[in-house]
Amino acid sequence: MGIRITGNGTLENNLAKAQKDVDNSLERLSSGVRFTRNAPLPVERAQSDALMSKMKEINSYKQNVNEGLSFTETADSALSQLTNSTIHLKELVAQSLNPSLSDKERQFIFIEYQAHFDDMDRTAATTSYGGRNVLDHTDSVDVSGVGSSSNAKSFWARVGGPVIADGKDLNKIGIEKLDEINARPKDLGLISAEHLANSREGVSLDEVMDTFGSSAESIGSSFDEAQMKLSDYRSSFGAATSRLTSAKNSLDVAYENVAAANSRIRDVDYATESTNLARAKILVQAGTSLLAQSNNSQNVLTLIKGLDRNS
Repeated sequence: MGIRITGNGTLENNLAKAQKDVDNSLERLSSGVRFTRNAPLPVERAQSDALMSKMKEINSYKQNVNEGLSFTETADSALSQLTNSTIHLKELVAQSLNPSLSDKERQFIFIEYQAHFDDMDRTAATTSYGGRNVLDHTDSVDVSGVGSSSNAKSFWARVGGPVIADGKDLNKIGIEKLDEINARPKDLGLISAEHLANSREGVSLDEVMDTFGSSAESIGSSFDEAQMKLSDYRSSFGAATSRLTSAKNSLDVAYENVAAANSRIRDVDYATESTNLARAKILVQAGTSLLAQSNNSQNVLTLIKGLDRNS
């Protein structure tokens, strides 16, 4: 009777499968992603890619919101400084009305007044963001959009795809009438006192009245009107800041939800995958040991000798 020796196909197949499982587990654990070359999971990958695209889109809108907030906060900070300066100018003029002051002492007050006045003019004329004037739009042009012009009539940030309602895009947030915001002292109705500050003989009480008004009440009203204008400007920027902050919070929540959904599809469960790796390694070690034993030539010779004696 002839003897035919063949390999153990089942054992070899199981060993190859276990080794493949080890490779897949190592690839998943090292990359943190469920998709591998041997297990591409095309449906899940397509879903994950769509979610990642959405995450990048949301990040772009968040960047737009941050740009808008930087713009409005820059304006509000400058307006706050202008408001404080206006209050101080009013205090200085009220102080100058004290009849007990000498003309020279009164002139010192207006030297300080003019210094603050000039600084207000500098602040309003030079406050800018991204090359765009924020508080001086005397030469505005009819252009809309972020970064479109140094004196554009509007500034807005897109916080989402176009959503049109009543002729307005609800996902465009910003300031629509920038050309109406002019915060230089002359535009606020404040009066320069340069001639009083530069007087060689001092400043009399009559000169103060001639410059600022015939009575203390009329003098104070111009500063009150300037403060009201500044408050109106701040309310416009404040409203835009509030809307942008709300949009930012909504985008943060949306990003968190999309990222969580993508994580459930894409990311590896390290506990489960580590268990799978340990199991696959045990199978590889066991299969390798059994295959080595089955291929041991000494065992084959012993088997042949036993068969020969029996024959």
